[in-house]
Amino acid sequence: FRFLTLQPLPLARIARSCDVTVVAGGDASEARRRYGAALGSPSRGGGCSGSDMEEAAAGLSRFKANYAVERKIEPFYKGGKVQLDQTGQYLFCVCGTKVNILDVASGAILQSLEQEDQEDITAFDLSPDDEVLVTASRALLLAHWAWREGSVIRLWKAIHTAPVATMAFDPTSTLLATGGCDGAVRIWDIVRHYGTHHFRGSPGVVHLVAFHPDPARLLLFSSATDAAIRVWSLQDQSCLAVLTAHYSAVTSLTFSADGHTMLSSGRDKICIVWDLRSHQALRTIPVFESVEAAVLLPEELAPKLGVKSTGLHFLTAGNQGVLRVWEAASGQCVHTQQQLSGPGRELTHCTLVRAAGLLLTVTADHNLLLYEAHSLKLQKQFAGYSEEVLDVRFLGPEDSHIVVASNSPCLKVFELQTSACQILHGHTDIVLALDVFRNGWLFASCAKDQSIRIWRMNKAGEVTCVAQGSGHTHSVGTICCSRLKETFLVTGSQDCTVKLWPIPKVLLSKSTAPDSGPVLLQAQATQRCHDKDINSVAVAPNDKLLATGSQDRTAKLWALPQCQLLGVFSGHRRGLWCVQFSPMDQVLATASADGTVKLWALQDFSCLKTFEGHDASVLKVAFVSRGTQLLSSGSDGLVKLWTIKNNECVRTLDAHHDKVWGLHCSQLDDRALTGASDSCVILWKDVTEMEQAEELAKREEQVVKQQELDNLLQEKRYLRALGLAISLDRPHTVLTVIQAIRRDPEAFEKLEATVLRLRRDQKEALLRFCVTWNTNSRHCHEAQAVLGVLLRHEAPEELLTYEGVRASLEALLPYTERHFQRLSRTLQAATFLDFLWHNMKLPTLPAAPSAL
Repeated sequence: FRFLTLQPLPLARIARSCDVTVVAGGDASEARRRYGAALGSPSRGGGCSGSDMEEAAAGLSRFKANYAVERKIEPFYKGGKVQLDQTGQYLFCVCGTKVNILDVASGAILQSLEQEDQEDITAFDLSPDDEVLVTASRALLLAHWAWREGSVIRLWKAIHTAPVATMAFDPTSTLLATGGCDGAVRIWDIVRHYGTHHFRGSPGVVHLVAFHPDPARLLLFSSATDAAIRVWSLQDQSCLAVLTAHYSAVTSLTFSADGHTMLSSGRDKICIVWDLRSHQALRTIPVFESVEAAVLLPEELAPKLGVKSTGLHFLTAGNQGVLRVWEAASGQCVHTQQQLSGPGRELTHCTLVRAAGLLLTVTADHNLLLYEAHSLKLQKQFAGYSEEVLDVRFLGPEDSHIVVASNSPCLKVFELQTSACQILHGHTDIVLALDVFRNGWLFASCAKDQSIRIWRMNKAGEVTCVAQGSGHTHSVGTICCSRLKETFLVTGSQDCTVKLWPIPKVLLSKSTAPDSGPVLLQAQATQRCHDKDINSVAVAPNDKLLATGSQDRTAKLWALPQCQLLGVFSGHRRGLWCVQFSPMDQVLATASADGTVKLWALQDFSCLKTFEGHDASVLKVAFVSRGTQLLSSGSDGLVKLWTIKNNECVRTLDAHHDKVWGLHCSQLDDRALTGASDSCVILWKDVTEMEQAEELAKREEQVVKQQELDNLLQEKRYLRALGLAISLDRPHTVLTVIQAIRRDPEAFEKLEATVLRLRRDQKEALLRFCVTWNTNSRHCHEAQAVLGVLLRHEAPEELLTYEGVRASLEALLPYTERHFQRLSRTLQAATFLDFLWHNMKLPTLPAAPSAL
C-alpha cells in the first residue's frame, strides 16, 4: 500500500486549505473568531459562539438528572445440556448455578431455578411427560422440581462420591438414571423416593446414560471414558453386554421406533448402527467429522432432507457446523445443510422433538438455533452467552433494534419489542467496533480479521451483508460513518493508519437485489496518523472534520476528504479510548485511560474542561441533552452523567460488574444503551421528567395535607390531625400536633384519649418519633407525656411486640436519665434558694423602750 506521507502542515497552508486567516502568534481569542467561520459549527455549517452553549443549557435543552434500567439482556446459557419439552414451547438450559426455562415464542426467561446449595448445576433432565424436572449440583445433591411453580418438591443426596455428569428418565417418567464422575450408575424411583440399582464397572466418568424406549425390557445403556457402551439389565441387575467399536468418546445414543436398532455416534468420526437383539454392530458409517450428536429421523419421506425411501436415516451435528442427513443402508450423505462454516459455528448439541416437529442445535458460541425438522428451515435464534460485549448500537429509524458485537465473529441483532434475535455471520475473527449511518438502516462493522463490512436491515428486520472491504494490515479497531449522508466510512487500525472508504452508489439504490452478494469496497485514502494503535475515530456532524484518538496519548484533528492535519490535542497522561464531536458546538470530547474526560476547543486546540470521577480508564463518552451534558463509561463498571456547564457529576449508574466498552444514545436522546465485559447489555431510559413529575405531585400532595392539617388543628380535631401527621412521616409536624394538644385546657385528658385511639402502626411510628424528640431538652416534655400515656395504658407484653421497640427503649433510656438528672439538679437548686431566702429574713427587732 502507498500511504500518504504525513508532515505537519504549515499554518499558512492550513489557512489556504480551509479558507482561514491565521493570526501570527496564535492568539486564542482571534483564532476563535476567525476559525469559527471556516471550521463552522458541525451541525449548522456556520460559526457558533460560546454563548450558544450557554443558551442551550439555559433554555433550549432540559438537563437530564437520572436514567433507569428499562431492560437488561443477560446470558442465560453458558454451556452444557439443552432440552425442549414435548410441545416445543419451553426451552431448558444450564447457566452456572441455575437452570433457566425460556418461553420459545418470546425468548423471555420464565423461571430461573437454583438449588439451595447455590453450587453449579452439573446435569438435569426433564421427564418424557414434561412433569418432573431433576437437577444435580456439585454439592452432590439431587433436586426434584415443580418447575412450573419454581419450587423444590424433594432434595436428596446423590450418594455418588463425585458430581453427577449425566442423567436420563425412562419412558414411564418414574425411573431416573444418574451417571457420575466416580464411574457409578444409579437408578432412582422418583415416585417412591428410593434408589433401586447401583451398577459398577465403568472406568472413569460416565458421561452418557439412556433407557431403552420399550419400558417392558428394562434396559439401560451407559458409556464412559473407555468409549465402550454397556448394556445393563434392571431385572438381572447385571451387565448384559459391552459394545466396543468406537475408538473415542461416545457422544449420543438414539433408538429406532421398534426398539431393535440403536445408533451411536462418537468423536472418532463414525456412526455405528447396532442390532440390540444380538448386540452386534450392523454397519459402521464414516461421517468425516467429530460428531457431537446424531438423531434418528422418523421413518417417513422427507424430500427436502433427501429422504426418498423408507429406510433408516439419521442426522449428524459436529465440528463442521452443518447438519447432514445420512442413509444408514448405503452410508451415503443424502443432504447437507446450505450454510457456511466458520469459527464458533461448530455444533455441540442437537436434539429432536418429534411431537413438535422441531430440531434444536447449539453452537460453540452458545447460540441456540431452532429448525423445522422436516425442512431444516430456521425458525428461531437465541444468543445464550455473549461473553465480553465490545460495542453496541441502536438500529432502525425509530431505534427499534440493537446490534451487539461481542468477543465473537458473529453479530447479534435484537428486536426490542419482541426479543427476537438474529445472528449475523461474515467476519472470520472477533468484531471490535460498530457504527450506524444516520438513516438507521445501514450499519458497519470492523474486526480483527482486518476487514470491514456494511450491513443493511430491511423493514421486516432482516439483516444482510451488502458490502465488504479489506486493506488494513492489522486489526481494525474503530469505525465511524459519515453523518450528513451515507457517503463514506472512516476506519482506524492497529497499523496506525486511517482509511477513508467511499460508499458505492449501488448500495443506496432501492433497486439493488438483496441476493446479489456483497459489494467490494475500495479505500479512497490512507493516512498514517499516529505512532501507536488508533483506538477511536469520529466524523464531525458536517462531514468536514475527522478526529482520531490513539494509544500515544494524543488526539488529532484532520480535514476531510484530503486527510490534512489541522492540529493536535495534547494533555492526557495515558492513551485515548474515545473521541466524540459535540453536536452543537465546536468542541471535541476525549476519554482516556488516565480516568478523565476532557473537552477541547476546535479553534485553538486548547483544553476547556476536565471531568474527573472515574476510578479507572474511561472507555466511551457521548454527548446528550443537545451537547450540554456528557455520558461516560469506564473500566470501573460505572456510567456517569455530567453537566458540562458546572463540571458536576449529576448521576452515577451502577448496574454493570465489569468494563463498559459499549455506549450509544438513541436518536430521540431519551434512551441509552450500554454493553460490558460482564456479557450484559442494558437499555437505559431517561426518567428525569417522570421523577420531576412525581416530585411535583408529591409536593402538591404535601401542601394539600399541610393545609388539611392546619384546618384540623384549628377545629381541634386532634385525632385526625395526629393520624394525618403520622402518615406524612414528618416527626416535627407530629410534634406540632402534640404541642397543640398540650396547650389545650384539658391537655392531659385529650392527649390520653387521642393517643389511645390510634392504630397500632401509628403508635409504633409515634414511639419512633418520641426517640427523636427526647434527644432535645426543649421537646422532651412532649416525648415524656406520650411515653407516660403508653406506659400507663399499654401492657408490657403488648409494648414488647411493637416493631423496633427494643431499639427505641435503648435510645430513650440514656436521654431520659439525663433529663431526670437535670430536673433533680434544678430541684436541688430551687430548694437551696428557698433555704437561703428563709435564712436571709431579718429577725424581728425588739421593741424600743418607752421614754420616761
